[in-house]
Amino acid sequence: MTLTHAISQAVSSHASAAPPVVLVFGLHDGVGRWFTRQLRDATPAATGVFMPADLPPAAVHSICEAADAGVHLVSAKRGMDGTFLEYWQMLAEAGKARLVAVHDLEPVSLDVNEAAAIATRVLEEDILPYTLPLLDDDERVVGVLDAVTGEQWFPDGPTQAAREDFTDAVEVERNQVLDEADTVGLTSIDAVRSGMLCPAVTVDTRSRAGVNWLARALPARSIPAVSTVLPGDDTGSVLLAAGADGLAPGRALAVSGTDTEQVAIESLIEVTGAGLLSRLEPGRVAAALATPRPRLGSLLVGE
Repeated sequence: MTLTHAISQAVSSHASAAPPVVLVFGLHDGVGRWFTRQLRDATPAATGVFMPADLPPAAVHSICEAADAGVHLVSAKRGMDGTFLEYWQMLAEAGKARLVAVHDLEPVSLDVNEAAAIATRVLEEDILPYTLPLLDDDERVVGVLDAVTGEQWFPDGPTQAAREDFTDAVEVERNQVLDEADTVGLTSIDAVRSGMLCPAVTVDTRSRAGVNWLARALPARSIPAVSTVLPGDDTGSVLLAAGADGLAPGRALAVSGTDTEQVAIESLIEVTGAGLLSRLEPGRVAAALATPRPRLGSLLVGE
């Protein structure tokens, strides 16, 4: 465990109800950006941060330390490769929750177990199916089935109770998850939140199925020791995750490795809220304009 992660855990008990920060990455940028928006609108909300490929390792390390979880999006039709293996491994080293979200599930590609097996090989870590698709008469994904509880989750409307025929059909998946959780002495969902169990879950870009289930499986927000620069939603802005001391507009020192740079934070707009902020409280995240634009992954110290 790194010093930064140890400090963030020590101060996490003081976190407000700030949404967890979730790094989102995968081979299809459009789906990744869609998913970050869905997380911000989910119940409960999470701060999705889209991660471009090929960030410098030092930047990825700092960003992973400031995040709470990572989601690797995988197409059931097109598969995956090792492009984001380093991101996944850095999240693991930082002790963060990690999930594989399988999309593009259609009649010809509905096998979540196969996607989980591919992810296991690519990510070099056991990935276990946890939610599976529920289909309408046209075999379109309209909801997800929690393999452990048997509950049926739909994008709109209440969660429906378990059905015996459904739970019987996913007995193998349920037993795999429960056995893995037992080995670490946690409930299955707590094992996911702690990063000790990495699930494969279903999401659907048409119906939004699976987004709210995934949002509820995320850990609580832990405050990073130092404010950190995260990738923004466009090339002109960045996201700032406030550290234990919070952050306010004004001059700050951006530290990246052995390099330092003076920056001026001109404005802060909370990602999951609305309006300008005069101060960013510890743990919270805001979109920011800063001049010059600080490097991704750099640490900000206010002056």
